[in-house]
Amino acid sequence: MKEMNDLDLLDEKEKKMKQLYNIQNEKKYYLGEYRERVILALKKDQIIEDEIYLEVIKAMKNNSAKLLKLRRDIGLKHLKPYIKEAEKLNFRYELIDGLEYLGDIGLVVVSGEALDNEKDELIIKDMDQDFLDVGLGSEFSKNQNKSICNECYLKIEDKLPSYLNKFKRLNIIDKLLGTKCPVCRDRKKLGGNE
Repeated sequence: MKEMNDLDLLDEKEKKMKQLYNIQNEKKYYLGEYRERVILALKKDQIIEDEIYLEVIKAMKNNSAKLLKLRRDIGLKHLKPYIKEAEKLNFRYELIDGLEYLGDIGLVVVSGEALDNEKDELIIKDMDQDFLDVGLGSEFSKNQNKSICNECYLKIEDKLPSYLNKFKRLNIIDKLLGTKCPVCRDRKKLGGNE
C-alpha cells in the first residue's frame, strides 16, 4: 500500500512539473505574459501587412487593457502604426526584445487582471483568411478601401457581403481616366485568371 502512495506522489509531482513547464513556455510564447492576461495577439507576419488590424485598437480601448507589447525585431517601420494608435489613446506600450521568446507572436495587448480566456482564440485571424475561406484570393483583402470593377464587386456581394462597405465600384469617370481594377491587376501579376 505504501508503494502505491509513493507512486501516486511521484505521478502528482510529475504532473505539477509538466504544468509548470507548460506555463513557462506559454509565458515565453506571449512575450513574457501569462495567457490569462492576454486580450489578443498578432503574429509577426500580420504586423508587416499594409493594413492595421482594427481589433488591436478596439482591444486597447478595453477597460481592462493596460499594455501593448511589441517585438522590436519586427522593425519600427511596421510597428509605427500601432505605436501611433497607442499614443493617440494615451495607452502604454513597450518595445521588447529577447531571445527567450518562442514562436511567431509579434504583438500582444495585455490586461491588468486575469481573464477567463482559456477557450478563446487569442491570435487574431489573418485579414486574408476570410477571403480565402470563401474562395476569393488575397488580392481582394489587399485592395480594401479601393474602387474595384463591377465583376469583382459582385463576387464580394455574393461571397462576403459583410465586406461590401470596404469596397467601392469603379465609376464612369474612373474608367474614362483609365483607372483599372486593382484586384484584376493583382490577379494578373499573380498569374491567375481574370
